[in-house]
Amino acid sequence: MRYIGNKTKLLRFIASYLDDLDLHGGRALDAFAGTTAVARLLKARGFAVDTCDIMSLSYVFQRAYVVADEYPRFRGLAEDSDLRAAKLTPEFRSHVESRFGGQGDLFGGIANLQPLEETLVYLDSYLEPRSSFIDVNFAASESPAEGQRMYFSRRNAQQIDAIRHKLQDWRAADLVTDDEFFILLAALLEAADSVANTAGVYAAFVKAWQSNAVKPLRLSVPDLVVGTGLSCVAHRGDVVDLVGDLGHLDLLYLDPPYNTRQYSAYYHVPELIAEGWFGAKLPTLRGKTGLIKDSHKKSQWSTRAGCGPALEQLLEAVDATHVLLSYNNEGIIPEREIDRCFRHYGVASTYRRVGKEYKRYRADRDSEARQYSGDHVTEYLYYVRLR
Repeated sequence: MRYIGNKTKLLRFIASYLDDLDLHGGRALDAFAGTTAVARLLKARGFAVDTCDIMSLSYVFQRAYVVADEYPRFRGLAEDSDLRAAKLTPEFRSHVESRFGGQGDLFGGIANLQPLEETLVYLDSYLEPRSSFIDVNFAASESPAEGQRMYFSRRNAQQIDAIRHKLQDWRAADLVTDDEFFILLAALLEAADSVANTAGVYAAFVKAWQSNAVKPLRLSVPDLVVGTGLSCVAHRGDVVDLVGDLGHLDLLYLDPPYNTRQYSAYYHVPELIAEGWFGAKLPTLRGKTGLIKDSHKKSQWSTRAGCGPALEQLLEAVDATHVLLSYNNEGIIPEREIDRCFRHYGVASTYRRVGKEYKRYRADRDSEARQYSGDHVTEYLYYVRLR
């Protein structure tokens, strides 16, 4: 998923630094898990990982990509008569084979993916389109009327609605396990983002249809870290409130927001898909982009006044041996504040910083409202061994 601060392109840099520190296992906390790129790396390196994030969409990824330790078998779906009927049609098997053709997972060799492949094909190709919350509020026709939110084509929005309702029905009927539900929901979030008519974030939609937005939505087999036997736990909330109850950690990995943009406003549409709209009262939307109530998701880490004190509060509360902070040269926590906190709470002689330049993630073009300072930024890794 396109996500501000995603570390996928920096995983080799981070892994190499962990090698230099000779950190290959134990218990770790990824305190700002996001799309879980680093948490998956840590799990693959032998860490039992706790993950945390304030966003519900991140919690879905945490459950799917870190907590789950095997590919789903979907034994409970044998009770779904519509799915059974679809699998009996002559074209279903060829449809699955043409889509996937046998795949292996990224970390653990070849897995039995047939149940997952069949379920993904059924969800995105055999369900009747459904006009529900996403279609009504975030979709537009080929020639959009004034006021329509052009986040998704009508066809893709109705697919998202149909899949999200089906997942909710399966979970309510106990036809899928928690792990199976979150793996499928993560696949939906990834697929929806791939056809979203945005420049990468949902603070605005593009006023003309992009090529990706007119392609049909397709669910993909996720690369899970499976077969490790490690006990990993997902948490939703503020890490400062959590960390005091976690006990000892071998590694605390920090990747806090770099700027003052609140993620709850930049990713409100996938947040709605993650949480659903199935309560007694539908979510209330506001403004041109359909923002949702998010005061409980505002992060002090995305404020200039709050980010420094939050870092100090976290380092004071945590019981950890090693701390590794990923932060770039445009971050809002002053360099001197990071230096002071790490030296104060850690063994000063172990404190170090290394950097790597990389091409920045750009969610939009330069404009009067947003001026990028360049196409490249430097990512720094700050390390200290705590006292």
